[in-house]
Amino acid sequence: MSTSALATRLARGAFWSVLGALISRGLGLISTIVIGRVLSPHGFGELGMVQSTVGLFGTVAGFGLGMASTKFVAEFRHSDPVRAGRIISLASATAWITSGVLSIVLFLSAEWLAARTLAAEHLGGLLRIGALLLLFGGINGAQTGALSGFEAFKAISKISVVTGILTFPLMILGVWVGKVQGALIALVVSAAVNCLLNWIALREEARVNGIPLTYKGAAGEWSIFLNFNIPGVLNSALISFSAWACGALLVNQIDGYSGMGVFNAVKRMQQLPEIALGMLMTPFLPVLSDAFGRKDMVTYGKTLMAAFFAAMLLMVPFSLILLAAPWLALLPYGDTYRGGEPVVRWIMIGSLAYGLLWPLGSVIISLGRMWMAFGLIAVQTLLFLGVGWFLIPRYGATGYAATSAVTFIVSNIPCVCFLYSELGGVMKEFKWAQMAFLATFFAAACWVVEQTQQPWIAFSIGICFSIAFSIWRIATWSHSRVILLDTIAKPGRNVS
Repeated sequence: MSTSALATRLARGAFWSVLGALISRGLGLISTIVIGRVLSPHGFGELGMVQSTVGLFGTVAGFGLGMASTKFVAEFRHSDPVRAGRIISLASATAWITSGVLSIVLFLSAEWLAARTLAAEHLGGLLRIGALLLLFGGINGAQTGALSGFEAFKAISKISVVTGILTFPLMILGVWVGKVQGALIALVVSAAVNCLLNWIALREEARVNGIPLTYKGAAGEWSIFLNFNIPGVLNSALISFSAWACGALLVNQIDGYSGMGVFNAVKRMQQLPEIALGMLMTPFLPVLSDAFGRKDMVTYGKTLMAAFFAAMLLMVPFSLILLAAPWLALLPYGDTYRGGEPVVRWIMIGSLAYGLLWPLGSVIISLGRMWMAFGLIAVQTLLFLGVGWFLIPRYGATGYAATSAVTFIVSNIPCVCFLYSELGGVMKEFKWAQMAFLATFFAAACWVVEQTQQPWIAFSIGICFSIAFSIWRIATWSHSRVILLDTIAKPGRNVS
């Protein structure tokens, strides 16, 4: 595949993904800020824990079908359209069954969970509402995954815009009238509409691509789902469980729900670059999977390079600025969130590391190394629970944020080693180690100036550091790109 063709393919997918995200997620962020101000930290913390509990069940309910659908639809839609249709049908049926069963389990266990694990018996009714959110969320995941496999990012973008525009007034009205309960009802209505629109778009994409959607013979595709999905589901379940368990530990502390509210507020601000990056990355997994299926190392390497470049240019500068000026992340939420600056600092450390390491997950998935990913996630879970058990009772929300950052960094060290082993030439010529060192140095400097300088001075220094990092990375990109393309295009290099 030519460089221009690949660039056009990725740019088209990224454009529509980012356009949809900017509108839908942008409106979502504004509504979140309004909700945070109306509910105060305590109420915002309650909403966050209900969503976290729904998310914990959702990892199993979704059965990893979104990512699996993306990979296998992208891999087979040209080479074996009939098989791609069977995979879509099987994913749809499985999503309905698993999401339905887990929704019933959550509904029946809501009172027990609220009283015994969340130290808030009154949240039982809210968890029952969340059961509907769980149902539609699992189905949406499988549908969106299949659409991504078709590279139907324009359709996904349109759906995101429609649901975003719908969700915004619903959330504002819901929280104004019914507080936390009203917000959850608004989310359920939005998820149901999203599910309907995805259903329509998926059938249209299948028709245009000549893919028959049939359940005949679909059960025979269970083997690839089991081999791919089981480690994927276990990975997601472990991550969600560790985050939920540490969150439950936090809310069981004195004034824990207020601390959770501050943590959630900062996480929403952290999502500003993650929204754009997540949507930019959406086209990468199907392209990587398609290249893997065709044993096309050139396309694979080019895509990997672009993923690294996009991730660090969006995440690292943003994180450096908020490390130097953490008060900026709390400013939109009002005076009741003051004092959460330590939480901001640790979340931004994790965000910076996320930018440096983000593409690794797509690489491992596209290579089919799901059991390797499971082992790494298992280590991360044990670290998360152990470090959280020590830090959270002592430092509250700050301890939770520190736990998240430290465990993410430590557990991803083997991922870096793996990538150097498998694609050492790419990593070296891309100057990943130098990039990580420079980002770490600037992060430490921002931390220090925030502690020792006036807020606006520290903010200015943070901007200078973020600009300096971006200029260095852009300046070294052209040279690295020429050498990288020569390295990955050597005869005989295949993805294996």
